[in-house]
Amino acid sequence: MSKKHKIYWSLGVTEKGTRALLTDENSKFKWLRFQRNRRILVVLELLGVVLIALGSYYTSMKSALNLSDATEIITFSVAAILAIMLTLGAYSFLRIAVRGIADAPNELLDERQIQIRDSSYRLAYLGMGYLILGLFLLMFFGPDLRLFESEGNDGSFIVISSLFLFASLPSMFIAWREKDI
Repeated sequence: MSKKHKIYWSLGVTEKGTRALLTDENSKFKWLRFQRNRRILVVLELLGVVLIALGSYYTSMKSALNLSDATEIITFSVAAILAIMLTLGAYSFLRIAVRGIADAPNELLDERQIQIRDSSYRLAYLGMGYLILGLFLLMFFGPDLRLFESEGNDGSFIVISSLFLFASLPSMFIAWREKDI
């Protein structure tokens, strides 16, 4: 295997793909490079994650919305598909907007990019610590949640949204803080 096609399994990237993101000046994605547009992507990503997490409380919300059985299934399916598409789409564009710096290995980055990446990971871990604290408080003081429940509030949607957030938070911090990428 040539060096150009090296795969970094622990990071989930290839050398060729990472180099393409770091050096790409494709005019098709130029609009993503502006800080205002990157911040909009961060807000859209957070909105998608929150909408997915709200799926855990769908059984409580459907009684408040007074939905019939037929409209309940359609409403939940469409909302879930839109929330997941929003989250994945925003993350894909966000990753392109920050040139994959958050996922790149040290040997493909310069010193400035390594420092930016490392500080964003530190902030992401701190943010996830506060999120976990909030989830514990929700577990103790909020409505009853159980994992993989067909009846009642299903906490698996909060787990899924937390996983999305774990994956995207370093890129979100880079996108929000950096002026030029």
